[in-house]
Amino acid sequence: MPPLYAPGRRKLLAGLLGLGILAGLFSIAASWLIGQLAAGFTMAALCSVIGLVLGFFAAKYLERVLAEKLGQHYVAQLRRGLIAHALRSVRGPSAGITIARSTNDLSSIRNWIVQGMVPLVAGMPLLLVSGIGLWLLHPLLAASLGLTLALEALFLLGLAGGTFASARSLRQQRGYLAARISDTVAARTAITSGGGVDREVARVQASAQKVMDASVQRARYAGALRASALAVPLLGTALAVGACSVAGLPHTAVATALTLMGICAGSVGEWGKAVEYRQNYKAGRRIIAPLLAQDQKWAGAQEAPASTRNAKELLGRYCAVRIQLPEDEHDKFPVLRAQPGERIAVNGTQQQRSGLLGAIATGSLGLGPERHAGVWVAEGRSEDLPPTDRRKLIGAALETMVPERGTLGRALRYRHPAVSVGKALKLAVQCGLDLDALPQREMTRLRRGGEPLGSGQQAALLVARALLREPPVLVLDGILTRLPPAGYQYVVQRVMNYPGVVIYSGQLPGIEATNSWRAAGWLISHQP
Repeated sequence: MPPLYAPGRRKLLAGLLGLGILAGLFSIAASWLIGQLAAGFTMAALCSVIGLVLGFFAAKYLERVLAEKLGQHYVAQLRRGLIAHALRSVRGPSAGITIARSTNDLSSIRNWIVQGMVPLVAGMPLLLVSGIGLWLLHPLLAASLGLTLALEALFLLGLAGGTFASARSLRQQRGYLAARISDTVAARTAITSGGGVDREVARVQASAQKVMDASVQRARYAGALRASALAVPLLGTALAVGACSVAGLPHTAVATALTLMGICAGSVGEWGKAVEYRQNYKAGRRIIAPLLAQDQKWAGAQEAPASTRNAKELLGRYCAVRIQLPEDEHDKFPVLRAQPGERIAVNGTQQQRSGLLGAIATGSLGLGPERHAGVWVAEGRSEDLPPTDRRKLIGAALETMVPERGTLGRALRYRHPAVSVGKALKLAVQCGLDLDALPQREMTRLRRGGEPLGSGQQAALLVARALLREPPVLVLDGILTRLPPAGYQYVVQRVMNYPGVVIYSGQLPGIEATNSWRAAGWLISHQP
């Protein structure tokens, strides 16, 4: 996990520590003055107590505000990493899992920082200063506080393991439920047409019941944690009263001691929540930390490219292409070497073809530690270029793609933002996009995976984006079959006369392959 003590958060942490010390000083001063009031009432002492209480209030108020800033700053960093990992991953998690990680897991981490770690950081100085004040009154009072803290620590340590296990179980069940709901909603048309609404709702409810059971189990441990954090300080108060009696302290010292013990009880009462939030944090960290580490590795490879070449050197030039998969790739394809003008048909199972074309399109072939895998254009590895340069060399339109949220004009020029809107729209219309059917034309806002565009219109947009400025490598699959007839004929003509290398899969009438790329073990008789 990223360090909490990092630029942008160091001042917040220092401020929290300072507020904890300040609150402790206010508590000691207020406790001493309360003892003086017990000896004899004066308006000056009462006003001083009121002022110190207001100071204590301000310190705790600022502590909560700074804690929220700290937690939100840290969670924002984690959220960026999670979303980046989901986008870079060849086979990213489902939408439900990603949403659950970005909400439930990050909420657990935020709660630990804001309501768990911060009260501990700010409470330790308060307990230390209060302990010193009790020691000055009488060592037995400090001993009673120490015994109270020791007993509470033993209770919390005994409950921590079960709390962690219940938090892990709840997190897993929430993830399963989120994934099931996401997949069920995505398949709503098939479910409704098959008369399976009640059946699928029942399956969702069964998953929800597991979440409910796991929540109740966690509540048992959470209840024990919080109950002990409230009950043990009561025992500490009784010990303090007994210590005052044994030591024969005057009533002024008793009032001061009980006030300090009450302040300490409030701080110790936060320990139960802190331990609960800590276990929730650990459960979320088990999943989030490896994902963030992997994303950091990928981001590092992109931020420090090994190539000094610029994609502009290759735009408008069509050179030899070489594609090589990692050595440990399952069902790997042999090395592909293609010349400009070639059309390469990819043969293999649907899973093999889809995974390979997706890896070529996203540049994930060369994300591993070994640098022998990747896509070479004119003997330069495209993965060594920044993503903004690589996107100009490889255009892809695949069934797994959907347009991004935003305007149609933005989505159409996503690979080449500098291209004129008119040129991009003309190409999209030639590919079959019915621009006149959209009242706002290129300013139409796309959402929910490309709505309001239909399936064929989305395909026209994605194919036009891939063809824009004729990249040296063009990657296509069965998405072409979704194009309107006129658009399909236009794209087939473009592909048959394409000056670069075309790599495609699926049954695409009218496109004749000049060569094929076969998966290992794929027999000639299997060729479509």
